[in-house]
Amino acid sequence: MFDEIRGSFIILIDELVPLISQSKASIDEMKSLLQRFYPELSAELSDADSFEAIINIAIKKCRVNNISVIKTIVKRFKISRAKRLISEYEKEVKTVCRSLKDFLSQNQPECFNNSETIQLTLGWEPEEHSLNDIRNLLEEAFKELNRRITIQTIHRGNSIIIICYAPHHLLAALLLEAQDNLTVLIKEFSLIRLTIGHYTVYNKRNRYKVMNNECLAEEIKLADGEEQELRTSLDYKEVSISEQDKQVNTFRKRHEYTERTLPESKLKVKLLTRGKLINKIFTSKKLETQNFRSSLLMKAGRKEALVEYKKEIELLQENISMTSIQLLMIQKANIDKKDQCTQSLNTPTAESIYTARIDYHGIWSGHLSFSEGEQLKIFEKPDRFKWKGRSLVSGDEGDIPSSFVYSMLESLQLLEFLLSVEEVSLPILQKIRNDSSSNDEKASLFLETINDDPIMISALREDKEQHELEEVLSRRRVDWHNDRVYLHYSSPVQCREVISNLNINYKRIDLYSLSTNSTVSLLSSTKLQTLNLRKLEIHYTPLTNDCIQYLCILLTNNKTMQELVIRSHSISDRGVTNICQALKHKSTLTSLVLYHNPLITSTSGRALSHLLLNNSSLDQLDLRRTSLSTESILLIFQPLSNNRSITKLWLDERHKEACINTYPNYHLIQGRVCWVD
Repeated sequence: MFDEIRGSFIILIDELVPLISQSKASIDEMKSLLQRFYPELSAELSDADSFEAIINIAIKKCRVNNISVIKTIVKRFKISRAKRLISEYEKEVKTVCRSLKDFLSQNQPECFNNSETIQLTLGWEPEEHSLNDIRNLLEEAFKELNRRITIQTIHRGNSIIIICYAPHHLLAALLLEAQDNLTVLIKEFSLIRLTIGHYTVYNKRNRYKVMNNECLAEEIKLADGEEQELRTSLDYKEVSISEQDKQVNTFRKRHEYTERTLPESKLKVKLLTRGKLINKIFTSKKLETQNFRSSLLMKAGRKEALVEYKKEIELLQENISMTSIQLLMIQKANIDKKDQCTQSLNTPTAESIYTARIDYHGIWSGHLSFSEGEQLKIFEKPDRFKWKGRSLVSGDEGDIPSSFVYSMLESLQLLEFLLSVEEVSLPILQKIRNDSSSNDEKASLFLETINDDPIMISALREDKEQHELEEVLSRRRVDWHNDRVYLHYSSPVQCREVISNLNINYKRIDLYSLSTNSTVSLLSSTKLQTLNLRKLEIHYTPLTNDCIQYLCILLTNNKTMQELVIRSHSISDRGVTNICQALKHKSTLTSLVLYHNPLITSTSGRALSHLLLNNSSLDQLDLRRTSLSTESILLIFQPLSNNRSITKLWLDERHKEACINTYPNYHLIQGRVCWVD
């Protein structure tokens, strides 16, 4: 591809030289134009004595996709016949660029598929820093591990945002290195935010108070060091003065001897000279010692002030935390009271006003469309995953997927629930629960967590409901069949019992409406990896990032599983991406069903396309009732022409017309695509 376009570039130049020679341009005029364009070429141009020689110098500043200097010559000397040649060449370049873009999108480097994202936000002025500064930053942050980090993109604005990739297995080591070097990153590199994977290592907005304490501790440490240095210097100076006193006594003795041996006139001159020198040295040493004493006193005062400041900040932090908790409790009480007073009037309350987390296009009949940040009034919750409400922007009413909306009050209630329950299995929630920081910092970290993992809030709603509703206890059961076990609302204890009783005769496991604790208890078991398992079905069980990691390990290590069904509000884009990576080279799985998961959006299109490109065992793929766009479906179609193993691809009818009219090779795959309304 590159050789062909380079050949076209050479042909273009060969065709342009005669046209330029035949134009009204003179050699001197063209030299003058290029010297103004590129002053650094003046020396070479001065020796050129033909149009061909001039053009050969000019093309040094060209690239196959940038011939601006040639276009400038054509425009300046009005060479109209050259415009057609240039236009045809640029069309060919655009075609090659599109092909290259498609090739790269389908052959993304392996490091991007099995890696963790590192995002750094820096308070830098973009024009004052270079790529070398960023490399120094990564070296300072991650030491030797920086060699394993790949910079993907650098975004410039009021600050600089750097997005990198690193191997997934280095996640723990990267976190430890970053935490050890955090103080240096904050002070020397103006770090604003650092995220590794889905862990926020540092956020200036939320950790400002902690940073102040660390900086004060560092200042006190520095002051202690400076004080010690000053005391050492003072001791040295005092010893020097003592030695000077001894020297003065020696001089005096010598003077007495000289007085007895030298004539009177010479003696006076010598005594005056030595006396002035001694006084000058003594005065200088004394003054220097006084300066050291003053500096030492200032440092001691500075240290005392820093200690006082630290005590004041700790006291203020404690007061702020207490005040914050009181305000939250007052706010909650006021909202509850307001809800009770206004419920009969059917007016919106704070409990029923939710905010859209992401865009939703109402892809099914009766569903409401809304945009990220839009406020929605929820007036009925017929089930956990589908609510009824009205947009406060458009006024339209309809069904709303509950996983797409949230409210601040509900988030605080979920945090309160998290802090009150006895058992928490998810590592990220354990970190929040066991964190020794203040409650407002825990709340901030909790909000970051549910924003980072779109399905987390659905999982916590499920946990809270199962914990609070007594009727759930009556639903909990485990059904054993000949070769199948069915877990329905099962508790963690029941899940552990199931694990202990499973044997190689059981080929299918069905999970229905499990809490996160139950899901982790089951999927984290290494016993499942050794069973003769053929099919795993998961229904109405939101799989958080941690649950997905356990599932991926199971998929990688179990060599018998043929069917995986994850349906009904159980998975989001990140889960799909991780599972596609785990299945990339798995040779046993023949069926993957992702039916009825609205949190599967266009973001998953590329991961699914890569899966079909690399996996040769998959026979059926069900993507119905997801939020995939038509563009994503077209991307998924691309590898089907070469992947003959896929016999059934189940898709929503709403994409059919656009896909048939847009995809040029649809006739080659139409027998394998099933459109369902």
